[in-house]
Amino acid sequence: MVEQTSTAHNIMAGFEFRRLATGRAAVNSARGTFTFNGTQSGYAPADFALGSMVSFGTPGPEIRGRVAAWRDGFFVLDKWQVSRKLTLNYGLRYELPTVPYTINGNASFLNEDQSKLIVATPGMGFIKPQHKNWAPRIGFAYRITDKLVFRGGAGIYYNPNQTNSYTFLNTNPPWSTVLSCTWSRGLPPLSVSNPGAVPAACPTSSTSPTGLIVTPPWDQATPRMNQWSASLERQFWSGAGLELQYLGSHSYHLDRSFYNNTPLPGPGAVNSRRPNKNFGGPIRTIANDLIANYESFSAIFRQRSYRGLQTMVSYTWSHTLDVNTDSNGGGTPMNPYWWRSDYGNSNWDIRHRVVATFVYDIPFFPNANSFLKFAFANWQANGIITIRGGLPFNVTTGTDTANTASSGAYRPNLLKTPTDTCGRGSLVGCIDPTAFSITSLYPAVPANFAYGNSGRNLLRGPGEENVNFSLSKNFIIHENVKFQFRFETFSLFNHANFSNPSATINTSSFGNITSLVSGTRNIQFGGKLYF
Repeated sequence: MVEQTSTAHNIMAGFEFRRLATGRAAVNSARGTFTFNGTQSGYAPADFALGSMVSFGTPGPEIRGRVAAWRDGFFVLDKWQVSRKLTLNYGLRYELPTVPYTINGNASFLNEDQSKLIVATPGMGFIKPQHKNWAPRIGFAYRITDKLVFRGGAGIYYNPNQTNSYTFLNTNPPWSTVLSCTWSRGLPPLSVSNPGAVPAACPTSSTSPTGLIVTPPWDQATPRMNQWSASLERQFWSGAGLELQYLGSHSYHLDRSFYNNTPLPGPGAVNSRRPNKNFGGPIRTIANDLIANYESFSAIFRQRSYRGLQTMVSYTWSHTLDVNTDSNGGGTPMNPYWWRSDYGNSNWDIRHRVVATFVYDIPFFPNANSFLKFAFANWQANGIITIRGGLPFNVTTGTDTANTASSGAYRPNLLKTPTDTCGRGSLVGCIDPTAFSITSLYPAVPANFAYGNSGRNLLRGPGEENVNFSLSKNFIIHENVKFQFRFETFSLFNHANFSNPSATINTSSFGNITSLVSGTRNIQFGGKLYF
């Protein structure tokens, strides 16, 4: 980095080069999988007891794959002191993530039109180069008065694709072949005792691989976020101040698992209806086509040490909207061809949050004799108080109402505005079941193959209230030696914070809360010697 300073400008420019290498010797289900969801008997535990699964996946060998990429960046920035009251920061950054490539050649992926499988060789890249990652940024600070400051800024930020996604390419043929077999109406039931007894449930192809194929798209854009913010800071009495903050962002080119060889809703065996006839099984494309939006407002009061007390109290309102988690986190929309039906409250969308902290030097016997001062002086109390609203949850069906074997969560039809009382006096049956229905969908109505019209994450679970407290004392042993005794308790009042309810419709546990989101009171003592 180089820097030049003049009377009003401070200009900096620099670059960085980073190589990231990731290795993986694993498959998602090395021992295979069996799925029991109530499709056969109407009750998942009964399906399990009968050994009648709705789908199964075969085991796969653990082949070590190693991938790498360079993440390079170049930037220039100017801090301009426009006047005594106004300061500007503006700059430009250029991100250059190089094409991810295989180090040892243990990978295979589909070509651009997904018509054939390419077996890699050491050093081969997976995607098209990305050379348009320009990231301008600007910020300012304006001192309205000596006690009032207004700040703001905006910028574009890039986050290169995670290399872990490319390590999945060692699970493709010829390195590994994992078959995914799914039961469809009209076929004999699948049985644990003889899983391969129903060939029509498994993908078949006389010319191409039949197992799951994982692949990146050829044109895989770099994930990007546009962010903007503003704040107003006001100083009150000595050491005290209030800050009002606004923050917003729009993210796009976010990744997901796009199963683009999923058939459209309809009757018949799933594998025989897959659109890409070059491959008989599912194709998982790590696509970068999702979006997310975030907005928040915060009010923060800070009091620096005053008569031994230091405190901060903050309130935040925020709203996060997205489609699902990332591809490594299982991000898959219900309908792979219409992800907008899953756009809604994110899994971690917390609308209201209050946090208060304090540090208090307790004024016990500050001027007493040596014995009292040694025993009772220099105690300090610390606390963190957290209160937040509930997290959203998704009402699902547990059955394949579209007969597509989609990897996303199936949702029911919505009949009216959904309501719940979860955690607000109700732990059992806290979701109104009359708001949802699958009676008009397959398999209840054999001819109506469709995804439900209910939105994602429509309801919210219980909030959380928690108080953590600690008490400590320093014993001065020598000029440079002291011993600290600590008493700490987490969840001081042992308040029960309940988790979200079970939300699979037409099950005995629907609307029931059976666990806590955080543990019960925890008390611990500790000691630390400083020297």
